[in-house]
Amino acid sequence: MTKNQDRRTYLFEKAPIPTAVLTLVVPTVISQILTIIYNFADTWFVGRTGDEAAVAAVSVAMPLFIVMTGLSNLFGIGGSSMISRSLGAKKPDDAKRAFSFALWGGIAAAIAYSVLIYFFGKNLVYLIGGDKNSEKYIMEYLFWTIVVGGVPTMLSSLFGHLVRSVGKAKVSGIVMSFGAILNTILDPLFMFVILPKGHEVAGAAIATMLSNSVSTVIFIIYMLKSDEEVFTLNPKQFSLRGGVALEVLATGAPACLSTCLAMVSNIAANKLMSDYGTAAVAGLGIAKKSNTLAFNINMGLTQGVLPLIGYNFAAKNFDRMKKTVVFTFGITIAFSLLCTFVYRTFPEPIIKFFIDEPETIVKGVKLLPTLAIAVVFCAMTYLMNTVFQATGRKFYSLLTSIMRKGIFDIPLMFLFKKYLDETGIVIATPTAEILSIFVSLFLLVCFLKSLKNDTKSA
Repeated sequence: MTKNQDRRTYLFEKAPIPTAVLTLVVPTVISQILTIIYNFADTWFVGRTGDEAAVAAVSVAMPLFIVMTGLSNLFGIGGSSMISRSLGAKKPDDAKRAFSFALWGGIAAAIAYSVLIYFFGKNLVYLIGGDKNSEKYIMEYLFWTIVVGGVPTMLSSLFGHLVRSVGKAKVSGIVMSFGAILNTILDPLFMFVILPKGHEVAGAAIATMLSNSVSTVIFIIYMLKSDEEVFTLNPKQFSLRGGVALEVLATGAPACLSTCLAMVSNIAANKLMSDYGTAAVAGLGIAKKSNTLAFNINMGLTQGVLPLIGYNFAAKNFDRMKKTVVFTFGITIAFSLLCTFVYRTFPEPIIKFFIDEPETIVKGVKLLPTLAIAVVFCAMTYLMNTVFQATGRKFYSLLTSIMRKGIFDIPLMFLFKKYLDETGIVIATPTAEILSIFVSLFLLVCFLKSLKNDTKSA
């Protein structure tokens, strides 16, 4: 047994629960925080121009950029779940096949999406809430981040998932954090020094593309030098044996769908909000951007423990798996309550941090406190969905995903707008989260009952 295997076995099977959880979660959360900071930097630097159209363009273009994240989740979370479960079941060859399929499948998906945006991106601008003022900026952003940067954007995120799946959360966190810091440094360089005035959005996009490329190269170098048996970059290792493709795609599909439905939800919100003017769209974008601190950190907390949950589920160590979930639940709820308090108490300085345009500030301050209500409920759903993803409960994960984004929130946006105007568009978000909790809790109870039956039969 190699040193890597010894460390992994101790971490997943023997380390105290708080130690195991924090070892996996802290690096993931740190990388999420730094990723948020560079996302904030894009909006903050663009906001310094005082150009509402530019700020709105970054917000409007983001859903299409997020599709790349969805594709990364398809192969990354699906692959990570299968890898951790295969390792827990002592089937390293299956884990290696899952890694290879996730890697090369992800690259193929990124190339296909980049080609799609290159040929049809301009047709999508108005469908996603853009207008004649923001069209130019949106196309610049999409060109550099997706058409040119699609593959490295995919791989930097995908490698993060796959490296965490074998217990190397620290490595994943360091590399992704470096990319986030580099992006923050490159933003002002390209926006205000290298490119001429009027191309600030393109500068932010180029900085994102380059930082993702550097992160991808670092991940590749690390894996080439690592003695971890699961890592394989050789395309000849690609295999569909053992139902690997179906397992990875079916497990990752709910995570991908959830991300894409979130994109559709954002597009719907932007489109509905556009009836109230560019300042309203910009205000909504900044309010949502502000709220991502809580959402993304909770995502980091839950994604970080996915390998630990999956490993112990496959090893039939259900007691350790349940204790992991309970400990993580306590952390996420405490953090979410703190974020909700801050967002609802100090909305104005938070919005002003991003932009100094009076009308946009008024809109953002009006919307942020309402969005903040969703944080606690979303954290609970995130964790339950992670349990379903880690254990291969594909239908449960799918149902949880489409409840939050799609079935509840989009219809509610149209309904509430009719009676509450622009405020109703954002009230739909916490309402959908609250409704989703009931469905998720029911599914979790069903899952826990199945574990009891499995234990009895054993």
